[in-house]
Amino acid sequence: MGSEPGGDVVIRARAPLRVSFCGGGTDLLPYVREHGGLVLSATIARHAYASLRVLEEQTLRVRSLDFDTVASFGLDEPLIYDGKLDLVKACLRRLRMGSRVAACGLELYLETDAPPGSGLGSSSALVVAVIGAFTTWQHVDRDRYEIAGLAYDLERKDVGIAGGLQDQYSATFGGLNLIEFRDEHDVVVNPLRIDPYLLHELEYNSLLAFTGATRMSNRIIESQVVEFETGNPQVLAALHRMKELARHAKDALLRGRVVEFGEILHDDWMQKRRTSRAITNDHIDHLYSEARRLGAIGGKVSGAGGGGFMFIVCPFDRKPEVIRRLDELGATVAPVRFEPDGLQTWSGPAMTQRHAVEVA
Repeated sequence: MGSEPGGDVVIRARAPLRVSFCGGGTDLLPYVREHGGLVLSATIARHAYASLRVLEEQTLRVRSLDFDTVASFGLDEPLIYDGKLDLVKACLRRLRMGSRVAACGLELYLETDAPPGSGLGSSSALVVAVIGAFTTWQHVDRDRYEIAGLAYDLERKDVGIAGGLQDQYSATFGGLNLIEFRDEHDVVVNPLRIDPYLLHELEYNSLLAFTGATRMSNRIIESQVVEFETGNPQVLAALHRMKELARHAKDALLRGRVVEFGEILHDDWMQKRRTSRAITNDHIDHLYSEARRLGAIGGKVSGAGGGGFMFIVCPFDRKPEVIRRLDELGATVAPVRFEPDGLQTWSGPAMTQRHAVEVA
């Protein structure tokens, strides 16, 4: 795209969030390097957005709607990681380096369709969206694998946020994928060709329940890595089984067996719980057991665990009762809509920026 994001023009990018069905945890680097990881995941119609616009003044301005924050930096000001907008600072450090962008004042506006701590990979999707906006503006030739790899490096290496490999690739490629992890930058994304009516059927017989924000993902992931590296046989067996279940779940979806798919998710959730004590809590367990008691087939918490969204497969005729009960228990329930597309960029008028309300 050849548009320049100056004056009344803004470049926008969006990347989808994801639900991880099976294999989550086998994408952690220590496991990948010894055994190879495998994850089945799908992106959903919730997105992270980045809007990029050139400013006349020599400043870098970041507006985060999710955190109700506006931060400004000088062009030559060192962007120090201090726990505030660190991922954005990492993006600005890398993407402005050695390019014409370094001499330009910029405004970066950020927003996601999920609350912080959702477990839907929103942080990674936001980084992918920011990279997409800069890539389009700079006319840089980056393929999707390069974008996902750069997003991984920014999040995991530059900022040091613990996590696996799957989120960046899901957000960049989009759709329903079986993703193979062979090494840090040796990843193969296998898109699944599933008849649209089967995806519609899965959407109709599933739901998302927000169990509450998780702020424990780093701790959970770090504990999983420690347990694996110290040779905990229970954790290793669970990870092996989860990788196997990713293949079974893929087969069930390709054959249109939604009930079997739900049962596999239940098995994966039982295995995932064995990898860390912090994966679940009494509130999550109660929500899940009540959903199953009222007819849900199976499900699991998306992401590292400890909170966030739970994806549940539930027969359509049982959904009203399940939704009512989960609502009584304090969960927020939403329908599932899958998103076939990954990272997208476009340009448009900057009127949303022009009329943006300054946050004190």
